[in-house]
Amino acid sequence: MKNTLAQLKEEMIDASRILSREELVRGFGHVSARIPGSKRFVLTPRVSLALVKPKQLLIMDFEGRVVEGDTTPPFEAPLHAAIFARKPDVHAVTRIHARTANYFSVTDRKLMPVHHHGSFFAGGVPVFEPMALISTMELGGQVGDALGENPAILLRGNGQVTVGRSIAEAVVMAIYLEEAADMLYGALQVGEPTLLRDEEAGRGKKETLPPVDLQRAWNYYRNKAREK
Repeated sequence: MKNTLAQLKEEMIDASRILSREELVRGFGHVSARIPGSKRFVLTPRVSLALVKPKQLLIMDFEGRVVEGDTTPPFEAPLHAAIFARKPDVHAVTRIHARTANYFSVTDRKLMPVHHHGSFFAGGVPVFEPMALISTMELGGQVGDALGENPAILLRGNGQVTVGRSIAEAVVMAIYLEEAADMLYGALQVGEPTLLRDEEAGRGKKETLPPVDLQRAWNYYRNKAREK
């Protein structure tokens, strides 16, 4: 467990730096990861992800209580707790503020995929309508329910949540979500976008991110974030 926890914390710091470097968070935002074989998770504190240090990471339970750590948890810590409690297949969560994706949370235009990396968002990215910070387990549960089996959800006027079976997957989904939003937004400036058909999206999911390429993407973004 010690080695697993140490590895998780290292990956959490890498995830924090990646999301900052890619400008998916700007001072605000948080990341969490399930601790295997337990009902606990690691969470970044109420500190900018660009600045958070390993010793500041918190361990929390699925009721949203701090188990270990003496830093202040994010106001939306219940969001992470509720998702982990409801979704055993989710092993990591990002809470981000991607600029372009946010456009699609406050308009009647659904965020639909138009390119290969957008395949994961086939059918459109759901929007959580209540304009509120996710500060209670009840609201966190509602976000989890609205998320369904999707890898991402837009919070109306207030950023996004992405999930994954690993920290790497949740982070790459955050990057691909903003890429998908940027592609659709750009296409809308030129003409009527050609959306991915269901069969194209299904094929794209298989081709775009098999384990070897997920690791390839993670290594790239991690190394980029570690550059001085």
